[in-house]
Amino acid sequence: MTRNLGVAVALSTIAFGCAGKKLKTAEEYFAAANEHFRSGAFSAATAEYRELLDQHPFSDLVEPAELRIAHAQYLDGRFAEAVVALTDFQRRHPTSPHLPFVGYLLGMCYARQMLAYDRDQTAAQNAQTYFLTVVRQFPDSPYAVLARSELRRCRQRLAQHELYIAEFYWKRGNWNAAEARLVDLAARYSDTEEAVSGLMRLARFYRSRGLRDRATLAYRAVTQLRPGSTQAIRAQRALQKLTSGPTAVAADPIDVLLALNGRSRLDQVYETAQVPLPQAPQLPSRSSGFPAPALGTGFDPFGRGRTYY
Repeated sequence: MTRNLGVAVALSTIAFGCAGKKLKTAEEYFAAANEHFRSGAFSAATAEYRELLDQHPFSDLVEPAELRIAHAQYLDGRFAEAVVALTDFQRRHPTSPHLPFVGYLLGMCYARQMLAYDRDQTAAQNAQTYFLTVVRQFPDSPYAVLARSELRRCRQRLAQHELYIAEFYWKRGNWNAAEARLVDLAARYSDTEEAVSGLMRLARFYRSRGLRDRATLAYRAVTQLRPGSTQAIRAQRALQKLTSGPTAVAADPIDVLLALNGRSRLDQVYETAQVPLPQAPQLPSRSSGFPAPALGTGFDPFGRGRTYY
């Protein structure tokens, strides 16, 4: 009798617990999660999206729920978790129309972790890789425009790092190492102001050692990279003092400088990215504020009523 009573109590407890947790439809989970997401309650949103995945693994809302989990983690500053979620998304959905956004967001996860130019630049290098991938694989996507804008910032930071290292060697009298870094800077990051500054410094270095031909190459590179700029005008004046006749040579002066240092562009990947000057909008963050986008049939990560994914 006592045993039967205990079993009955246990069964009633289990039944009560199950009844206390009412299962919702996939659409209800998704709507609730979107409300949390919109208000900036990213942990609560993630929990609801995960419930959707657990309770309705075959729903059409699984893919957008997985993506918004990663997006919520990014917006919450949990970049390592977001990177894992985004790379998992790429693996699970290799033909998803959301891949341009995923690639851009992966780049942003690393861009948000970039350190000062005198520190390790692994995050900047990773960000550059993802942004370049978006630009090349999805050139017509609106995220390619955003990636180009962020790419400029990554490349500037990497160029600053190269210039910093060159100056480090320079101050310690390691001229060969400084020269190699400055030439490498010009080849890799020719779209940055740091590359031009490095070439001007390199030209002065060559002139101080009587290497007129190499100084001519460095000045020529400046006039080609930034025609009409103040530095180009200075370089042209210096060329007039160094040479008595025309200085036009068919070969690219940076290629020649690389060859003089025993290298070529074929030895390593010298990325040159054409990045537009206007600054494109960025994804919202906790620090900049999170606008309330319309979470209807589509979701705009910028809160402007558009439906990019």
